[in-house]
Amino acid sequence: MTVRFRCDFRAFLLVTAGTASLVIPWARAEARSIHIAAQPMAQALEALGRQTGQNIVFTPQQVAHIQVDAVNGNMTPAQAVRRVLAHSGLTAESVNDGGFIIHSGAAASTAEKHRASSEKSEKKGGVNDIEKMFVVAHKKSQNEKRTSNIIMDTVAYDPFENLGGVSSVAQSLIQLPGVTGITDGDEPRYISVRGISPDLNHTTMDGITLSSIGESGSAGTRRVNLQDIPSEMTSRMNVYKSFTAEQDGDAIGGVIDLIPMSAFDHKGLYKYLDAYGIWSSKRGGVGANGLSGYAPHMGEGAKGTFSDTFGKHHEFGIVLSMRYQERARNTTKNWQAYDYDNADGTSSTTPGTSWDGHVRPSQYSTGEYANDVTNIGGSGKLEWKPTDRNLYMSLMGWSYARWEHSVMDKEDYNLKNTVTSEDGMDIPVSSLYARRRQNEWHRQNSGIIGHIDWYKGRHDLILRAGYTMEDYNDYQPYIAARAYPKKLTADYTGYPSETGMWQQGPLSNPTAAQTATWNLYNDGSYQTWEQASERVPSVRLDYSWNTGKNAKGFGIMSGFQWRELTLDHNEQQTYYDSTENFTGQMLQSNHVPWNNIYPETFIGPDGYKFNWSSLTVDQKKSLYNSGISNYRYRENIFDGYVSLHYIWKNTAFIAGVRADATNYAGWIPQINSATQTVSSGLTKQGGSYINPLPSFDVVHHFPQDVTMHASYSQSIGRPAPGQIAMAASESCGDDDSGGADCTISKGNANLKPRRSQNFDISVDKWFNRGNGMVSLAFFSKWIKDDIVTSRSLYTDNTGTNYQVTMPVNAQSAGVKGIEFNVMDRNLHAFGQIIDLQANVTWLKGHESYSNGTSVVNYNAMIYQPSFIANGMMTWHIPQIKGALRTTVNYSGKYFTSFGATPGASDGFGNFLTFNLGFWHQVYPGITLKYEVMNLANWQPRYVTGDHLQYVDEMDNYGRAVYFHVVFN
Repeated sequence: MTVRFRCDFRAFLLVTAGTASLVIPWARAEARSIHIAAQPMAQALEALGRQTGQNIVFTPQQVAHIQVDAVNGNMTPAQAVRRVLAHSGLTAESVNDGGFIIHSGAAASTAEKHRASSEKSEKKGGVNDIEKMFVVAHKKSQNEKRTSNIIMDTVAYDPFENLGGVSSVAQSLIQLPGVTGITDGDEPRYISVRGISPDLNHTTMDGITLSSIGESGSAGTRRVNLQDIPSEMTSRMNVYKSFTAEQDGDAIGGVIDLIPMSAFDHKGLYKYLDAYGIWSSKRGGVGANGLSGYAPHMGEGAKGTFSDTFGKHHEFGIVLSMRYQERARNTTKNWQAYDYDNADGTSSTTPGTSWDGHVRPSQYSTGEYANDVTNIGGSGKLEWKPTDRNLYMSLMGWSYARWEHSVMDKEDYNLKNTVTSEDGMDIPVSSLYARRRQNEWHRQNSGIIGHIDWYKGRHDLILRAGYTMEDYNDYQPYIAARAYPKKLTADYTGYPSETGMWQQGPLSNPTAAQTATWNLYNDGSYQTWEQASERVPSVRLDYSWNTGKNAKGFGIMSGFQWRELTLDHNEQQTYYDSTENFTGQMLQSNHVPWNNIYPETFIGPDGYKFNWSSLTVDQKKSLYNSGISNYRYRENIFDGYVSLHYIWKNTAFIAGVRADATNYAGWIPQINSATQTVSSGLTKQGGSYINPLPSFDVVHHFPQDVTMHASYSQSIGRPAPGQIAMAASESCGDDDSGGADCTISKGNANLKPRRSQNFDISVDKWFNRGNGMVSLAFFSKWIKDDIVTSRSLYTDNTGTNYQVTMPVNAQSAGVKGIEFNVMDRNLHAFGQIIDLQANVTWLKGHESYSNGTSVVNYNAMIYQPSFIANGMMTWHIPQIKGALRTTVNYSGKYFTSFGATPGASDGFGNFLTFNLGFWHQVYPGITLKYEVMNLANWQPRYVTGDHLQYVDEMDNYGRAVYFHVVFN
């Protein structure tokens, strides 16, 4: 048996899955020219599959020693298959969604025969019941890439290969070349495509734009939180990297389209239920912080999917999915703030032009976090595909929520600015701070989408309408106290780098925190109530003629889309003036945090139960901070496009233009900074822009399964709502990284949308009957008016470290890179069957912007690492009806904001994740699965500096172990 044939085991997986379709859903079977030379049956079926674009499933034993006469003429795929099989004794079974399964003799006509055949084959092949259909799903995804006229990558839904309990879309997409996961603690939350900010992706469900309020709505970003969208509501996830007029024009990184699962993806009933337990290694402050209700290590979860067809002719379909998870995600964080020495003997908290390259610590901080995370939600989809009409209709809805019950207990050692002190020697400690911040973060993403597809001959008309929404709210009590120890000094060791920071050494008085007098301080304690909501109604109509996979000659696609985005953000803050003695309410412990040598001192009271009425309200600051944070934003987008196709032999030409017309308005508060007052009501500021976005693509299919794509396109990147409408917003929360306690974000109503020229070329070589591929791609993006976040730092008189961020248009920006990808989902090695994928991406970028006094140049864009590598391997073990799965993801360091001076820039350090999974069937329909997440124990690091050369935050989330019991 040669490598181009699938072994019995793999073929059985495909056959018993009930469908072998590798074509676009609802593809039309049109007649085309077929030329099959006289040859062995195996080669004839392979050639026919290539010419028709259909997946034809057979085993080597079925076609052995069978010769085929030449077949030539204009015919449909079904007619061609019958001609090839004529007089062979073989028959072909067509499946719901396209493609054919070859049978020896008459195809089984009843469900009983099919089931009996499956059971017999299983005894022979030894495979896991639940894995069967997912092999087909992977093949479908591979063929979509293979036949696409757009440069794209795709990953199929597979509950086994997607490790971790949440099994989010983000966790799936980070397998793909050029994709970086932007982490939220120990999980990816957003993705960056080809080094471009997540705000510059366009993310859709079935072509309808998803709503997202970013982190909290206060910044009003466009990045879609893929951490909260489960992969089980999809059949596959596509990332389009080159753009035609047929796609949304507001993407520079990529268009991410989530394809919903369909009951017609497979035959008969599909059910999947996974119940699991979780053990997380990090305890954090649980048990030491004096608070109850937080889990130290354990969690649990369950998720499931059900789908089936029904009706007289099985013309109706239903898909239901659900998930629940509660887990402990505790952590310890170490922060460090720096003083930057200048050549004139002074020092600054922000490095300037006179910085001499030497840094010293100005603050050591440690935070212990107790955090319980709960995910719950579900989705449903109803479908109708009548057998006697050229019609498909569906209605889909979903709602997923995420709660985080969190407490941060932080302790700061603030050091005096002593320029003349020797490194590491007896640095005076000016003050100690203890802070407790508690949060009840709640986020909910919901939506409903209707889909109507009418087709006849070469005509296809698709109408889609949707309404997506996301809501966020949080209640945050914050209590802080401080102490001024006398004659306390601290030592430190080492020197900061991009992998580590200074370590605090011995104190001259080891019990200083325990014996100090602690007091509250004015405006150090406050309560915050925050709410945000985003709504996105959309309608789109797409028409095509003669643009199907088997089309020849001229074709046309055209369409129209309307979309509205509205965002409301409201925040109320109450600050308190109090300097009362708080020593009696401090909690002294024996708990020594990670990377520390002394026990932590905690704020004692629970902020949810604290007697806030005993404190005096700072009315002026409360009203001011509440008023400046509120804003509204509305945006209306009207898009239309025309795209011309011409297919000539093995070459496709696509030329089109999309007209993007946008009007927007922001309502912001009127602020008097001098008097620290906010006028009542909001003031409207608005604008509009129109952009023609041309594109041109060429695709050529060479012999030996080699395909080349070349593409030129123009696209835009819209400013985020908060970048335009926000007056100012202050947040002190878990999202503040890089040594900052609080972030002050300001908007910029004068921002212009980014405009990008995109150049792409790729060459794909397919082998092993479409199971394997080697791909090389080059891309270059020239971006005008890019939007970057300018960052400055300061420390106020309470010892609180602030970062102030504001968006500005860059003068010029761009990124170019090379992607290399190799994949084989049917690799035979040493008698084993292995699925393997590995990809690497090299990127080089540039960014230039004015900080008001000079032009600042960087050799990278924000969120752009210089190197990305992803690898996945699944070793199938038929003897135990299971497999071993490992995934590795690596990303180099990247900027997250540019400083007002280069040294004040902030970023995320190089990051590696190594996850391991193993599963085996213990009884028909029951499988056990085990997972270890972050096996390498690589923890997040945040970095600062003009070259991101200093770590200013190190986090430790530990590892997580999952144990699943899977039923089907």
